[in-house]
Amino acid sequence: MIKNLPFTVIGGYLGAGKTTLLNHLLTNTQGLRIAVLVNDFGSINIDADLIRSHEGDTINLSNGCMCCSIADNFAIIMGKLRERTADLDRIVIEASGVADPAKIAQYGQMYQLPLDGILVVTDAEQVSTQAQNKYVGDTVLRQFTQADLIILNKTDLVSAQKLTELRSWLAELASGTPVIETVLAQVPIEVLLGSHGTQVAAGSYHNHHFEDNHAHTFETWVLEDSRPVTRAGLEQFAKGLGEEIYRAKGFVYLEDDPAHCYLYQQVGSRWSLELGNTWGDKLPQTQLVMIGRRGATRSEVIAALLAGKVSVEVGG
Repeated sequence: MIKNLPFTVIGGYLGAGKTTLLNHLLTNTQGLRIAVLVNDFGSINIDADLIRSHEGDTINLSNGCMCCSIADNFAIIMGKLRERTADLDRIVIEASGVADPAKIAQYGQMYQLPLDGILVVTDAEQVSTQAQNKYVGDTVLRQFTQADLIILNKTDLVSAQKLTELRSWLAELASGTPVIETVLAQVPIEVLLGSHGTQVAAGSYHNHHFEDNHAHTFETWVLEDSRPVTRAGLEQFAKGLGEEIYRAKGFVYLEDDPAHCYLYQQVGSRWSLELGNTWGDKLPQTQLVMIGRRGATRSEVIAALLAGKVSVEVGG
């Protein structure tokens, strides 16, 4: 079993921008050692200066990442990754353009990997036509319903009116799923990939400031509450986060196990709770970092929701 090595599936129809997203990810890792599994090396334009070695179906990069061609060798590649658990922080799997991302996720879970989320990239200019195509339309629509986050790419190629129509259409098709609008698939790694695993020390989360080119789009804030939280209250919180909150991560102070901190992860509507270490000399408290659209509902409302004082849908 590959312990504490989460994986993310990136899906989307042909030409949506998955490769652009992966290239961006490999050159902006922020220290994460990522294994990217792709169908075709030729589609990934890896900077020659980053390549440390090329061994058959694996390219090792100087930043600690690796790129693997899975083709028909998924099981073989997973076997190799099992031997390199200590060298990696996470896995990203590219689904082919006509694949069901959820099925790819099931394959990963067969190896007892924790699923971080399913991200689906779509082409704002072409998606309406693709969705109506009698041959591929069902595939395109099904991919949306399987997504935890939808990345609406190439928004610079459509009019403001068309973009408004797409927002409404996606909100109806994939109700409750956050939609991130992008150009050239430029999404911060903090949004694409959540941190995972109990190796993160309690109390280590701090507010994050995005780079200037993302600061006008994304915002983070920290929620802290020293009161213990019930599991029912936490479930209410998870269900209550709206479409404008992309991720939540951090530590939870549980009422029924006050001695331990629990690692909380959420992407879209998918969330998980993982037993961590004891609090030690840290002050027991719930501490969550929220990442969402700039101007989304502020932390006061989320804090009230977490405390069970209100029952409203966050995000308006």
